[in-house]
Amino acid sequence: MVRKEHRMFVLITFVFTLFIMLFSVLRFETLSKYGIHDIDLQIFSESLQTTLTGQGFFFNEWEWQHWRAWSHFGTHNSPILFLLLLPYALVPSQYTLILLQDLMVTISAIVLFKFAGYILNDEKKALIVSVAFLMNPITHGIVRYDFRPDVLAMPFMFLFAYCVAKNDTKKSVLAALFVVSVKEDAGLFLIAYSMFEILSKRGFAIRTWLEEKRAVGFALLGLSWILISIFLIIPHFNTSHRYIYFILYKPEIGKRAFIFAVALAKLVVLFLSVAFVPLRRPAYWLPLVFLWSENAFSSRLEQAAIGFQYDYQLLPMAFIVLVYALKEYGSANPKKLLLFSFISALIFSPMVGVIDAYPVTLGISFWKYIKLFWGRGL
Repeated sequence: MVRKEHRMFVLITFVFTLFIMLFSVLRFETLSKYGIHDIDLQIFSESLQTTLTGQGFFFNEWEWQHWRAWSHFGTHNSPILFLLLLPYALVPSQYTLILLQDLMVTISAIVLFKFAGYILNDEKKALIVSVAFLMNPITHGIVRYDFRPDVLAMPFMFLFAYCVAKNDTKKSVLAALFVVSVKEDAGLFLIAYSMFEILSKRGFAIRTWLEEKRAVGFALLGLSWILISIFLIIPHFNTSHRYIYFILYKPEIGKRAFIFAVALAKLVVLFLSVAFVPLRRPAYWLPLVFLWSENAFSSRLEQAAIGFQYDYQLLPMAFIVLVYALKEYGSANPKKLLLFSFISALIFSPMVGVIDAYPVTLGISFWKYIKLFWGRGL
């Protein structure tokens, strides 16, 4: 017999999936109406098309003109793109990429529900955690703009945590390989998870950290992936033979101060959306600060704010540590989590936010896209 929590989860996830797909279609059609086209969507659709037709190896004109990269691998190391060739070959449309990205949120929620149910041994709490994930403003921000394969990593991140919890080494390694395959910086997630596992078990007894061989192994896998990507693979596929995105971390004191302040505000929103539960223990919040810092010290406001895919590692890690925190602190009220998630979504969601939260949140909401589509302006 199907439990009540399962039925509720299926219903809520189905409704949310329909909504984000409707949002994506509305956004795409509205921008097309005004002659505006997403750069990244064009980059990836052309990269897949040139590969399928034998006109290049994930070649696209934009990255060639701007970065002299003769393949997308000259800007980012994303082997996950090979898995996108088949669905794009079957349905060669930009909608294939957009809707596939939306489905990653749905699949992530399903895996999170399984993971939370296993750790908490309470499907009602697992349901609350999953719904909080679907309502989270950062979840909305990750998929509301353009297409990026980064988002494909999210379900594998939850799957990785689930397999580790079940001590299934082979499946953990497989999930970890899928995680890093999306982009060169995805190894940071494995390092952050290893930080969490080591600090949870060993605290700050530094001399004992190396005894956590599994965690150290995953951290080394993540670090190796990053170094091989940025110093060997990516430079091979562009004419400058270097990793071009180091430029984002050059010191610019005045500009950086503003961006860092926005990033701090986003971090506060993240903790608000999970009812501040991870703040109870350094093992929970230090991995989040580690992942947050990658975007906080960038020179792009888009990385610091809510509304883009750059938090694809931070968000799953936040919910992974949230689940463990709820397990450790049984007194924490999971219903409070729903309230805080709802409040944070109303204020800071780039999809459904009812106020203009610029510069913490960037993007046009669902309600404004409706007005634009019908030619009523903002």
